[in-house]
Amino acid sequence: MAVLVQACLESDYNAETHVCANPYYIPQSTVLPPLSIADAQTIGLAMATVWALAWVIRRLKRMIDQL
Repeated sequence: MAVLVQACLESDYNAETHVCANPYYIPQSTVLPPLSIADAQTIGLAMATVWALAWVIRRLKRMIDQL
């Protein structure tokens, strides 16, 4: 279900009264584009891989520091 927001053309907007003469509704734009399930899984796997690599590096650093 799309969220609709009120919009107004610049030519219909009165800057003195802050009123739009002919308002209309448009779908709300999103910051991020829609993702497919496969794209979301790819991003999630990349994030988990980076996290796991950082964890391993941290463990190795602790192990080397203890020697």
